[in-house]
This record gives sequence, structure tokens and C-alpha cells, in this order.
Amino acid sequence: MRSNVFCFPSGLRVALKRVEKNRPVTIFVCVKTGAVNEPEDKSGISHFVEHLSFKGTKRRSAKDLSTQLEEVGANANAFTTKTSTCFYATGLQENIESYFDILSDIIFDSKYDEADIEKERKVIYEEIDMYDDDPESVCYEEFVKNFYAGTPLSRSVLGTKESLKNITRGDITEYVSSNYVASNIVVSVVGNFGFEKIKKLTSKYFEKYLRGQKPQEKNTIISSVIVPDKSVSFVKKDIAQTQIALGFVCDNIFSKNRMAYTLMCFIFGGGMGSRLFQSVREDLGLVYNISCMPEFYETGGDVVITLGTNDKNRSLALSTIKAQIDKVLDEGFCEEELKRAKTFCKSLISSSHELGSDIARSMAKNIAIFSRDITLEERLEKVDQVTLFDINEIAKKTFNYSNMCASCVSKTEDENLFNVFE
Repeated sequence: MRSNVFCFPSGLRVALKRVEKNRPVTIFVCVKTGAVNEPEDKSGISHFVEHLSFKGTKRRSAKDLSTQLEEVGANANAFTTKTSTCFYATGLQENIESYFDILSDIIFDSKYDEADIEKERKVIYEEIDMYDDDPESVCYEEFVKNFYAGTPLSRSVLGTKESLKNITRGDITEYVSSNYVASNIVVSVVGNFGFEKIKKLTSKYFEKYLRGQKPQEKNTIISSVIVPDKSVSFVKKDIAQTQIALGFVCDNIFSKNRMAYTLMCFIFGGGMGSRLFQSVREDLGLVYNISCMPEFYETGGDVVITLGTNDKNRSLALSTIKAQIDKVLDEGFCEEELKRAKTFCKSLISSSHELGSDIARSMAKNIAIFSRDITLEERLEKVDQVTLFDINEIAKKTFNYSNMCASCVSKTEDENLFNVFE
């Protein structure tokens, strides 16, 4: 099912996927600005703005926002990533105009009160401490920092206490005015409505803040790939397990090989039938969880293997992973593995088109990045198009030990731990 997409003169885009069932409506607003768009000394400001947006507007106090959202049955929230800041509301079809009204108020008319800034700064400090107490998060953040060193992708979405403490109200308002612009915003709606109604609501509640802006030049498709220097880093923590992340280079988000990467990672370490799960967990009992996942950005990408294991078993776990990688490089995958991966992947893709909130999020992301929506049928077709030759070539291209980055969080440090990959 194709979506309707309209671009206002300002560059603001609105999309509707009409679902002719009595299901909840979802409004999803994607602002294409995140950690990668921040000044280095203001790291975390996108996430800071997201928090502050719910602390009160010129028309509504923070309590008003909470109670009014509940009064109209809206499940509303927001989140920030490396590349975007997103706001959404899911609720009753008959209250759609209230959702437009409140979300636009939150996004465009927040007060950013000085007292709220100081309180929320402390809240985010607590959030940073919370993640710092989670060894898996620490390990992954350490991996990302090293893999993407010297680029904006290396920065944490949360920022640091050092970067946050110097962010002022002036910094916040300047960042919002520079980045919350029409060309960066996509309003995505899934519900049983005509497109003209959605365009009118978008014009009334969103475009009114953005009229007169000139559309910014759209991103062109690029072929850049970040290739890191080989690195190994350790973080010492008093924890029971060793957490490990191993990362390799993959193509960026515009690559025609994205689905091949996804299927290859699923076969190698994405499911219970995968090679890593069977060899490291089922055969040897060394881990509870182990995974291999791709991550795609506009300027690069990575394939990362993550696991947690007992200190005394970590060397065996790593040598087993190395043996599995070498086996793939020597022998490749087989047709049976690819067939199973395709079936499972198509099932996941189809399931993601059942929830209106998932559809709205996917639609907004696709339009923000690719300037168009990608239909369910297109996604399923891309799965079918991947061949065994494709994934075996992707594996050879990916598993290159000369630019592998690794991070380890443990109570004991072993500088020789990753020597098996030399």
C-alpha cells in the first residue's frame, strides 16, 4: 500500500498511510537533527531539547501537557538518536486534531524556562549514570566511540556531564531555530482519514510555524564509508561478566547491499539457529546472549558482534567466534541458511506493518532519509532478490581483521585478549 506524500512550499513534508480499519491513529514527527548535527562542545543538546519540550509551552504547563494528553487518550512520547529527534502520539481516531495541536505546541512553542533547564540537566545526569551502571551500554558506547573516532557519529546521544553543564538557554534556542526547520521535518500519519484532512491539519498546526522558509537543499546519495584504524579498548568495572563488542566495516544506509548485510548477519548471529548462537551458546554454553547486527548511517556503517561471558570463558568464546568467521570466509554460507533467513526476515517485516506506530515511524524515517516512502511490497521484494553469492561476497568484504574494532568491559584487563584476531 503506497502512502500519500505532500511537500509544502516551506519544505515541510507530510505523509499519510490510510488504514481503513477501526484502529488507533498515530502521528509521528521526525526532525532530522540529532547527535551528529551538534557542535562538539554542545554534545547532547538534541536530547536535552527533547526533554525540555515536555516541560511546558507558552500555552500549557508541564502538568497541562500530561493531563490533556491523557484526557484525549494519547500515548505520547519522544526519543533522540544520532540522526534525528522524534515525537509521537497514538490514540483515538476522533481526537486526531487534539494530537496535532498538542504535538505542534510541544515541538515549536516550548518555553525552555531557566528553572526547567537546571532541573532537567540533573535528570539527564541521572540518565547518564544509569547507563554507566549498565555494562552492555558502556561496552557498546565504547565501541562506537572508537569505531567512529574523529567523526560526529562517535558522540553519545546523551552527551557528557562536561558538555551538558555549559549548555545555556541561548544555546538551546539557537539550536532549535537552526535545526527545527521545515526541510528537516516530516509529519507522518497512519489512520483512517482522507489526505486532504491531514494536509489541512498539518498546515494549521505545523506549517503555520514554518511559512516563509525556503526549502534547504536535499541530501544527495553518497557512497562514503568510515574505515577505522584497528583498535582494542578496555573499561574496568567491578562486574560478574565480561562484556565484549567486535565491530567490522559495512556500507552506508544508501547501499543497495543493505538487505544482503541484514540477511548475512541474521544467519551468522541474528537468531537462535544462527552459527554464533549454536556454536558459542548451545554447543559450549559460554553465553546467555550473543548477536550480530548491522547498523547503517548516511556516512558509514558497522557490523557488530556483542556478547557477555564469564571472565574465564572469554578467550574460548572469542576463539570460537574467530573459528566461525574463518569458516564462513573459507566455505561461505549455504542455500538452506539463506532460505531460512529470508523466511524469518519477511515475517519480521510483515509484522512491522501491523502496528500503526511502526508504520508511521518507518514512513517518516524513509521520507527524511530517502525523500520517499518504501512500501511493504518493495521491502519484501528486496529480500527475495538477495542471492547466496551476494551474502558470501558481503561476508568476505565485512570480516576484515585489519580494521576490526573491539571493546571490553570487565573487572580484569587482558591486553592479549584479542590477539586471536591478528
